Amino acid sequence: MVGKLYLVGCGLTPDLITLRALTVAREADHVFVDSYTSRLLGDGLAKLEELIGRKVEVLGRSDLEEGLTKKVLPLASTRRVALLVVGDPLVATTHNAIVVDAVKRGIDVEVVPGVSIVPTALTLSGLMIYKMGRIATITYPVHGVLSEHPYNVLKDNDERGLHTLFLLEMDAEKGYYMRVPEAIEILYKLEERRGEGVVSPERLAVAVGALGDRERQRVCPGTLGELMGFDADVPHTLIVVSPKPHFMEEEALDAAKRMLCK
Repeated sequence: MVGKLYLVGCGLTPDLITLRALTVAREADHVFVDSYTSRLLGDGLAKLEELIGRKVEVLGRSDLEEGLTKKVLPLASTRRVALLVVGDPLVATTHNAIVVDAVKRGIDVEVVPGVSIVPTALTLSGLMIYKMGRIATITYPVHGVLSEHPYNVLKDNDERGLHTLFLLEMDAEKGYYMRVPEAIEILYKLEERRGEGVVSPERLAVAVGALGDRERQRVCPGTLGELMGFDADVPHTLIVVSPKPHFMEEEALDAAKRMLCK
């Protein structure tokens, strides 16, 4: 039997999975779900299994980084294997590496797109997609040292009149997620170090929590100072608005605040 690897985006929550993704998962011989790069929160895994109509094997970090070549790819050489990923499958570089490895082994690969935090967080906030700048991840200090990369990206995007979307460090397998107030505090510390006037409590931004969840989702525009009090379910995302937003964006931000920040 000729095998195939399906890299399947299952959306931000189970009710956002596409019909194509469901069909592929139901027809596959083996179904796995990645719990390393992200995770279905709460009873999301149970709901996903109910939709698919079968049990799904959960893969952790070691399974993806080391065990993939020992288990998943050998199976995909002769069987139909679906690897489910929260959001869109190729947002994480881990999954790009999987595709490259599979192709090198002569395994046929099909990617099924899914609803992702990028660009959904930006568009739901009311900001224009063509004003989206480079994306960066805000990380915790390593051995007491903060990465200045987020600050550099923000400064560069500001100079171009673009919005900056920050992904926040997380480890779904270990169960920790950086929250917006922590991310803002890190930006404050970087500003204190650099002193270039990029970050201030008056800076307009958008805090996003539990994106895609109809009951828990919150999209809250406000100043960085105001968003230090942001409290919502994880995962969180932070968007720092361009220094000169379009007037239509300002109106859309206000509408988003009224609709999605309750």
